[in-house]
Amino acid sequence: MRPGRTPTPPQTLTRRALGTRFAGAAAAIGFGQGASASGAANPMPVLDPDLCDAALRGLALAGYRGDQVTAAAANAALARLAETDPEAGLLVRIYQMLDVRPAAYWPEDVPEAAAADLAILHAAIRACQPVAFGYTDLSGNETTRTVLPLALVHPPQGVKLLAWCAEREDFRQFFVRAMQGPTPRPGNFSDDRMALLEGLLDKESGRD
Repeated sequence: MRPGRTPTPPQTLTRRALGTRFAGAAAAIGFGQGASASGAANPMPVLDPDLCDAALRGLALAGYRGDQVTAAAANAALARLAETDPEAGLLVRIYQMLDVRPAAYWPEDVPEAAAADLAILHAAIRACQPVAFGYTDLSGNETTRTVLPLALVHPPQGVKLLAWCAEREDFRQFFVRAMQGPTPRPGNFSDDRMALLEGLLDKESGRD
């Protein structure tokens, strides 16, 4: 330090500042892909969608970590994200309600979802492609379903697919472990995805 200069005290990071840092990190991995902060029209590069989804889930779960500073920063970042990437904002709200615990904390007696089935569902969600599968419900009833897959969530009971079910004409949740032979079907519902996510969020928000 030069003689005669008063050292500058370290700045305290406010919630707004923390949120700005988190939002910047979110933009760096592909969220909010509009104009840059400088006003340039060049969009952010689109990165691995699985990485982006994992980051969204991490932000959504920040409130469950017992760290109020991290939770406040994550919430501030998510508020900004909802303005620049509405679909990501909807997904985070869904994850906050239903993706409540990491899969590593499942009870030991719950069967795991098949990795091959999960891969098919992840790909179908990204491609907005319908999926057909056989399904055995908790009562042992067997049916065949064709659905529009919207998201996967990880409650303690096991991985679930959230989807619009053509047979029931309503939103439904399906345990992936109870599916048989999930198969992508022709079609693309990308034009309807936002409306479907909004409808799913409305339904889940209305549950007691």
